[in-house]
Amino acid sequence: MIRLCGWRQMLAGGLLLGLTGCGGPGLTPLQAQYQQSEERALRYHARGELPQALQAFQDSLRWAELADDRPAWVAQALNVGRVAQALGEEPLARQSFQQAQRTATALGDNAGRLRASLGLAQLALQRGQFEAAHTAFAQTLDEARQQQDQPAALAALNGLGLAQIGLGRLPAARQTLAEAEALARSHRDQRLLASTLANQGGLAVRTGETDRAIRYLEEAVILDRETENLPGLGHDLALLAQARQQRGESDQALELYRQAGAIARHTGQHDQALHCDQAIERLEHESQVRLP
Repeated sequence: MIRLCGWRQMLAGGLLLGLTGCGGPGLTPLQAQYQQSEERALRYHARGELPQALQAFQDSLRWAELADDRPAWVAQALNVGRVAQALGEEPLARQSFQQAQRTATALGDNAGRLRASLGLAQLALQRGQFEAAHTAFAQTLDEARQQQDQPAALAALNGLGLAQIGLGRLPAARQTLAEAEALARSHRDQRLLASTLANQGGLAVRTGETDRAIRYLEEAVILDRETENLPGLGHDLALLAQARQQRGESDQALELYRQAGAIARHTGQHDQALHCDQAIERLEHESQVRLP
């Protein structure tokens, strides 16, 4: 059995800007500090330097609190949660999503509340609590549809499909992820589409549909390279390596695992890097065993 190195998850709509369209004389000194921290965090995130991005988002969160700017605080709490989740820092991610959910609810910020709910559902999925995740994603999907929030609906569909995979409901998962793919293509967001395609590819790897998996994953790789989405690209390459390994293409699989591991080390995703290193070790051992 080939172990999947991880499914692609998404927080709907990507990173959130707390001071949209800001700048100029309208900013208070505290808001100016907040904006500088936010801009620094976004630069780190764009380069795939996730530990540095997390620190900068936490700085931005503190400045938003000092400025008593609660909408901005919600945006940055969600960003902290998202990056902490990507780095495997579950307690910080959980605390950030829960606090964002409470504050967004008090503000009547339905979009922020939905995204916090998605983050908590994704944490349940990561812990293997598939029934709880399934319930949470289904509820969030209904709310997102009622609010006509397509990015949130797309994230919920992906999460629901992954929960169905975890529960062994593979035909339902295939249907759910196909619906997510159709929505992603209509939404014209390359990163959201890449995540959806990677999940389709991961399901195909699991069911042994190697050609189908490679087709999905190669498209995801292209999209994530175009958008320079390093964390996503690393996951794509790791899954593509598994598909190549299933096909018996060990040399190609080894190179893909090495690329994925290098990206994971750069982004600070140590669990992902460890999975890739272990896969490389197994493949190299198998190659030595086969030598005459």
